[in-house]
Order: sequence, then C-alpha cells, then structure tokens
Amino acid sequence: MLSVRLPEAIERDLTQYCAVRKLTKSQVVQEALAEYLVAAKAPSPNKPAPEPDLSFLAPDDPIRQFIGIAKDGPSTDEWMAITRGEGWNKP
Repeated sequence: MLSVRLPEAIERDLTQYCAVRKLTKSQVVQEALAEYLVAAKAPSPNKPAPEPDLSFLAPDDPIRQFIGIAKDGPSTDEWMAITRGEGWNKP
C-alpha cells in the first residue's frame, strides 16, 4: 500500500476527473503511474535537436550563421576559465 500527498489543486482536479468518469482515485493514479513507467522504460530515440526558430531575424541578418554553433562547445565555466584564468571564481 502507498499513500501519496498531492497539492490541493491537483487533488481537486483528480476528484473532479474521477467524478465525471465514475472512477476511483486509485484507478486513475494506478493507470497514470503504469503509463509513466512504461514510457520511462522505452528507449528514447536520439533525435537531433530541432532547428532554432530564427523567424525574428531578417533573412540576410549576419547573426544567423552563428546561432547554434556553440551548443556542443565549452560551458560558461570553461569559457570563464579560458578567458580569465583558472581562479576566476575564487574569492
């Protein structure tokens, strides 16, 4: 047996959902948890990241060529160490 505390808003929504569909809270939570666990086990395909939305830029804006090029590059901490030295965040 398991007891779960829910925020008031979620419990209220769950109660309404159950009343409309004539289900118990346990039935709904068990089904939702089962679906969640199945989805968590499913292998996620390695999809490439979606292209960024550049609709806010003019078609000939030169900044377009630089958007997204650093996604696999150094982190902010690495850049700070490169540009300011290893002790950049030390007091």
